[in-house]
Amino acid sequence: MAIPLPVVHTSVFSAASNGGNPCPVVFDDDNILTTAQMQKLAAGFGHETAFVLRPSQSNADLRLRYFVPNHEMEMCIHATVGTITVLVEQGAITESPVRIETPLGLIRAEWKRENNGITVMVEQFPPTFSENNPTQGELRALLGVEENIVDIRNTGPIQAISTARAKLMVPVGSYRHLDHVQPDFEQLWALCERYQVTGLYLFTLNTRLLEFDVDARQFPLRAGYGEDPATGVAACALASYLTVHRNGVEGWNSYRIAQGFAMGRPSVIRAEAFLENGQITATRVGGNALILSNEIIQNI
Repeated sequence: MAIPLPVVHTSVFSAASNGGNPCPVVFDDDNILTTAQMQKLAAGFGHETAFVLRPSQSNADLRLRYFVPNHEMEMCIHATVGTITVLVEQGAITESPVRIETPLGLIRAEWKRENNGITVMVEQFPPTFSENNPTQGELRALLGVEENIVDIRNTGPIQAISTARAKLMVPVGSYRHLDHVQPDFEQLWALCERYQVTGLYLFTLNTRLLEFDVDARQFPLRAGYGEDPATGVAACALASYLTVHRNGVEGWNSYRIAQGFAMGRPSVIRAEAFLENGQITATRVGGNALILSNEIIQNI
């Protein structure tokens, strides 16, 4: 028998009316959907999708599973921000922090109302830095540009970092260089698999707008689409990268990261790393979400 499931469509991290990363939030309070059904729904939506489930842990307020069109993910920041925003607006969540059961374990998200919206910050983990990283030559062959745009001399090294899921940080000279990148995706995905990362995060400190600290683009590994307009997991890893390689200060180091401009979906993410006695001991990332529409679907 078909059972109706509420779905709330959101756009997360929008920096303009046409910006942000879309995220359907599917409410499966009775935990009736199978993994295959969740995967099919995410593929049908064509976006990263959050599934809100009854928690299995007594100390969790809710449970989340995350799917892109091609596979399940252990963590998705923008889906978490979208979900918390919906639940706060519905009155289902009234206190902060929120304890969320995820495939990576229990995480906390803090929220507050400000500037006529809800700001959600999601905790992540202290970073791990890879010592096995590709060379400039390996990257140049797959970025689709003739000139060498990678800028390790003025910014920092090419390096894979994880605060939840590993992303490869690739510094480039300017946002104009960033906008011209047209990856060979088969080569890009092969490189991701070779270095055990879930995507390339190209970034520059030479930004298009003074209000941003960084401009970035993210190309995920076999997600079902080539580029992501806003990637909280990658932004959080980048905050750790910048804090280590750009002389971070003790306490919270905060960065406003622009993403999605090259694909016409301008977005902004706030990512932070806490430096204590020269070591990063905490990370968090977040921003705002817009609720776009509601619908009821039948489980499949």
